[in-house]
Amino acid sequence: MLGAGGYSYYFEKHKTRSEHRLPHFFSLALCLIFLALFSLVASAQLPGSKPKEFKPIVPEFADPSADWWTGWTSASPEQRREWLQALKKGWEEWQQEVPKDDEALQKGAKKITQSLEGVEVTWNKRQEYLKVELMPDVKFPEKPTVLDWARADAAISRGQRRLSGVQLEARQLRESRAQSLAQLRKQVIVLRDAKGDEEDEAAQALLLAQINHLNIIEQLETVNEFLGTWQEKIDLAETKLRGMLEDLHFSEKDAEKLKKSITDSEKKIERIATTRTSIQSTTEPSTDPDVNMKKDLTLMQLEVDLLEEHLGKRKSELLQSINRVLNPKNEEETLVVSRELLENANAVIESTSRELAIRQRQVVAWRDEEENADLSRWWAYFERIGSGLARANDLEQDIQRYEKAQLEVYRERQGWWATVRERLALTGRQVYKRWRTLADYQLFTIAQNPITLRLIAKMVFVLVCAWLLSMLTRAFLHRLVRREHASESSMYNLSRVLHYTYIGVALIIVLSMLGLDTSKLALVAGALSVGLGFGLQAIFSNFISGVILLFERPLKVGDLVELESGVFGRIRDINVRSTRITTRDNVDILVPNTEFVAGRVINHTLDDPVRRIHVSFGVSYSSDPDLVREAALEAASRVNITHTDWKRKTEVWLMGFGDSALNFKLVVWVNSNMVTSLGDSYALYNLELLREFREKGIEVPFPQRDLHLRSWDAPVLIARAKRNEKDEKNEKNEKNEKNEKK
Repeated sequence: MLGAGGYSYYFEKHKTRSEHRLPHFFSLALCLIFLALFSLVASAQLPGSKPKEFKPIVPEFADPSADWWTGWTSASPEQRREWLQALKKGWEEWQQEVPKDDEALQKGAKKITQSLEGVEVTWNKRQEYLKVELMPDVKFPEKPTVLDWARADAAISRGQRRLSGVQLEARQLRESRAQSLAQLRKQVIVLRDAKGDEEDEAAQALLLAQINHLNIIEQLETVNEFLGTWQEKIDLAETKLRGMLEDLHFSEKDAEKLKKSITDSEKKIERIATTRTSIQSTTEPSTDPDVNMKKDLTLMQLEVDLLEEHLGKRKSELLQSINRVLNPKNEEETLVVSRELLENANAVIESTSRELAIRQRQVVAWRDEEENADLSRWWAYFERIGSGLARANDLEQDIQRYEKAQLEVYRERQGWWATVRERLALTGRQVYKRWRTLADYQLFTIAQNPITLRLIAKMVFVLVCAWLLSMLTRAFLHRLVRREHASESSMYNLSRVLHYTYIGVALIIVLSMLGLDTSKLALVAGALSVGLGFGLQAIFSNFISGVILLFERPLKVGDLVELESGVFGRIRDINVRSTRITTRDNVDILVPNTEFVAGRVINHTLDDPVRRIHVSFGVSYSSDPDLVREAALEAASRVNITHTDWKRKTEVWLMGFGDSALNFKLVVWVNSNMVTSLGDSYALYNLELLREFREKGIEVPFPQRDLHLRSWDAPVLIARAKRNEKDEKNEKNEKNEKNEKK
């Protein structure tokens, strides 16, 4: 048989399956099956048919089975009562057989009897639930006013708190049911393993656990039944309350009551604040812990009372605002919403709760030290303060509901746009207040000066302003260059100088805002100079060289330069540390500024971009020199970088007579600004010369050499002289003697 957990799993499993969409033919078949089952059930209730009889299961008390109780959940209330009576009757008969001298068995039997009676107590408790009215004083008049709505809202709020209590009880019962099932399984194992005299005690323990589990099932079903009923009542009441909010009417009488309530709250607040101030100002020294404890608890009580009055006043102000919006004579009203009160209330409640817990621990410590001390007088303080904190929490929730109600009435009566405008204004004020609170928070200190977010924001603002001013200045100078009112190089240098000036001034302002004495910057500069002299020498040297280049202006952006290291290209940027040069191969090279100051630099476009170049070429001896000169001049005129005026003219010089050709030079003036970094001027002229020579039939000769040939006779052989036989014999003897010695 299935246990309670098995039945719940079976029910949930089939419930989940039924929620899936079924095909049309399958759903039709399912409907037919349900109709057939319904007809069978109906036929079972006909007068001529006999219903199935219910027979309660009474277990063997000496050896109860593990699953005799599982049919309890499916039995009707009448069947459960019949079953309980059978259990009680069988137990009373069997209890007589328990040995009188066995105290353990007698004690266990008494617990089982009490557990059986507990089931009836649970049924009686269900009847008490029926008599309880969830919201006895809630009323919904036909022409409600603001105070009518507030009274109905308070009654519904009390009903919700009652419902929350029952929900908590249901949650605890569900946890108890799970624990009870675990206990049942444990007792079944214990009974199975028991031997001898232990079997009777194990059987009693299992039976007690089973009856307790039935009691928990009854309690949980009772609570769940009333939870559903009460939840429906709460939902219906909230629906009526929302409708009541839409039908509110202005009431002059309510306006007077609310005004008087606000005035009374203000008087109470003033009186409580005065009392608290007078107690706090008392400076009489006392070493008596009772006196100090009483003073602290009194101040805590006054703090909670003051918080309650502030929250109650805000409730009255919200109701008054709603009532004013309902007045047709008023044109426009403002919302009464503020997050500060609720935030402060949360902070006060949390701090007071922590303080209360500390005081309670102190009282417990006193009891440990003085066992006979009467400390019950302190618990009256604790209860009053705890009740005040609970009421403050309820008032917070009331204020949140009243703010929503005010917003709905405001939107209904004064329109959507006015509501949005008010909410935006309110949000802006809240953001500003939050920023002020956050901005004044101290992060750390520098030279005993507090550093806050507000100060950091000011410093960032100064730096951003300096950067924007530099950008605007750069844009203005660039505009002057585009309109040809100033040269590009001078405006570039001026923009760089102004940029560093703005940044330097901004840094000095930031340092002064941090509280540093700017007059002591000389000391800082001296310390930095020592470091520059050792570790930062190269960087400092490049920096000074960059400043020299910017002010002396030996170079400017766009100049065509050639360095001593062999770098040739145009200047693209002149920075403080380095200068960027783009070569003919479109390679950007960052050259340290010291190389421009300490090394040799050839600037082809410093003062006058026009310079003269010499293009050498050679032609054959058979060529006409005049034709060659005419072709070279024609080729030079076709190159777009050629510059000619009355002082600078293109010339062709005959430089000499070579071994294979007549050597000429094309002397031409070129504009270096028109020479790109990706091209070579010599290549341009050589290409045009070659084209022109081919068109005019001028030959560019190959190198010529004279070849001299002479006759050659075979050499005469010279014979070597032969040595004597005597010499050969002596030489052989000497070799033999050497071998013998070895």
